[in-house]
Formats: sequence, structure tokens, C-alpha cells
Amino acid sequence: MYSPTERERRRGLQLGVEVRGRDAVGRSFSERTRSLNVSGGGICFESRQKLLIGARLELAIELPAPLRRHFRGRSVYRARALVCRVEHFEDEPGYRVGARFLGEIEV
Repeated sequence: MYSPTERERRRGLQLGVEVRGRDAVGRSFSERTRSLNVSGGGICFESRQKLLIGARLELAIELPAPLRRHFRGRSVYRARALVCRVEHFEDEPGYRVGARFLGEIEV
């Protein structure tokens, strides 16, 4: 679908995201948040949850109309993802999470 260069190019997109998984102490959670940037290989999003690197997540990313043509017309892209980076800044209440897409969830 994309060349390797296009696939990894990050786009600063703020999209609605529903994230499901387990937090750093193993509790299941589900939260609505927003992306900070997205590429063909992964996503960076804000989270109130403290997550561990290596945690597996399920994501439901809301797609605006102009992007839907790349996703067979769907309004939501569902994917499994793996947490690769977690950043916490003292002046911010939550975390920035970088996750690599593992594959689409078919519905």
C-alpha cells in the first residue's frame, strides 16, 4: 500500500482514539483519547494510563472523511498495537505513548 518511506512518515494528526488494554499493574482499562501523530507503522497518543513497554493494546482510530478512501471507506480503523515508548513530562498529567501497529482487527 505504502512505500517504506511513506509508511514511516509521521503525520501530525489529532484523531479520536479508543484504547483498550492493561495498565502497568495489570488492570484492564478502556479510555478515549487523541492521537498526536500517526504513520503507516504506528501511532503516538496521549493517555492517562501508565503503560509498560511491550504492552499489547487494541485501538479504534476515528478516521476523517478524507482518509477513509485509504481504509476501504471505513470511519474507524481497528488495530492491535505494541507499546514501544512511554514518556511522562512533569508539567503534564498523563503520558505520551508510542505504539507500533501489529495488524488490523477485522470486524
